[in-house]
Amino acid sequence: MATQRSALMLGLIPAWVLLSGCVMPDQMSQLQKDIADVRHQLHELQREQGEALEKLAAMEVAPDPEEQDLATREDMAELIFRVDQVARDTAIAGAQLNEMTRRFDRLTDELGRTQELVRGRDRGPSPGAGTDGGTFPPSGRRTSTTTTDPDGLYNTAYADFSKGNYELAISGFEEYLQQFPGTTKADNALYWVGECNFSQGNFAEALRSFDRLLEQYPGSDRAASGNLKKALTFLEQNQVDQAIVQLQYVVSTYAGTDEARVARDKLTSLGVSI
Repeated sequence: MATQRSALMLGLIPAWVLLSGCVMPDQMSQLQKDIADVRHQLHELQREQGEALEKLAAMEVAPDPEEQDLATREDMAELIFRVDQVARDTAIAGAQLNEMTRRFDRLTDELGRTQELVRGRDRGPSPGAGTDGGTFPPSGRRTSTTTTDPDGLYNTAYADFSKGNYELAISGFEEYLQQFPGTTKADNALYWVGECNFSQGNFAEALRSFDRLLEQYPGSDRAASGNLKKALTFLEQNQVDQAIVQLQYVVSTYAGTDEARVARDKLTSLGVSI
């Protein structure tokens, strides 16, 4: 079950978070993946809850309960149970997502402080110091066009995404892509640009971002997710025929993956036989 899977992932996190208090890039990446997984599960639970409520509402406007046959009453009872169960699972997933996001924020802050200390030792006196010993006012997000800290830039952008600060996240990920287009996280950064646009309802921009991902990084391990999100973006734009073609592509190309399973379920919900 999705909830059991989320609980398992959440239970594994403290083991490495507490190890020596040191934040490693692979730990940040794993937590980012776990957050993305729970976000996806939460989205699917919300979709399932909506579908169940729609079916239940349709049954409730049916003939008087005394005139309903036994099968209909059993179906209603099953739907009510399903709605309650999904509501509980949604609450659990939401709580897990909040806790994981808080942990990510703490790790990001810790990593940022560590990197600032390292940079401070490397460069000596702060270049922001004035002649009278004061400092220039802080400016929030760094606007420099150059940096030697790709992990810090990426993690800051992802932290913004996790908090729902989508515009800041897009700015950070785009800056990362401009400065470090050949790194192993460049395809991830482009994928998250698409997710940010999707989350804001900017579906045309989201589609362009996912297309960029698939064109620039065709061998990316984000390719399956990018193709699936393209299909979901088509659906959000009521381009059902294109969505069906895209979902069928995901099922055939990425067989055995979670993305293929989601695509198959979505096709079934659209009444398309596999």
